[in-house]
Amino acid sequence: GVLHRDLKPNNILVTYDAEGHAIPKVIDFGIAKALNQRLSEKTIFTELGQMIGTPEYMSPEQAEMSGQDIDTRTDIYSLGVVLYVLLTGMLPFDSRALRSAAYNEIQRMIRETEPPKPSTRLSTMPASEESAQELRNIVRARRTDARAMTGILRRDLDWVVMRCLAKERERRYPSA
Repeated sequence: GVLHRDLKPNNILVTYDAEGHAIPKVIDFGIAKALNQRLSEKTIFTELGQMIGTPEYMSPEQAEMSGQDIDTRTDIYSLGVVLYVLLTGMLPFDSRALRSAAYNEIQRMIRETEPPKPSTRLSTMPASEESAQELRNIVRARRTDARAMTGILRRDLDWVVMRCLAKERERRYPSA
């Protein structure tokens, strides 16, 4: 019954139980929205036309700011970006380009630009020495090699990530 509206790695904590199982915990509900009830006695209202959230993790409908109600699929989009980063070590959009763009261009990029599939992103990294080292670090952290990693992603993982990142929220998963 709560939309977080700013899911990103900094807002997801992983702890471990006594048996060593990882337990993710979502934190920082500063811009969360309750669906069916008030979150607290001091409800904060956001202004219409105000962009809230982190652009790199923001869903197209959240960036659009049309007044259209957002729902759980907004958080699914953000979780898709988190999964993209976990799999590739990179964001779907170039953070520098996004942050240096004008306000309207940021909105347009989020709403209209299709990110490459994770497997495509890894297989088409620029050939600079910095990029080559980055790719080596990514595959080493996943205990595999670049070719095997790309092959693994080309199966179901590309499909799952891209469904989460669909521009039309009706095409995204309805829940986590």
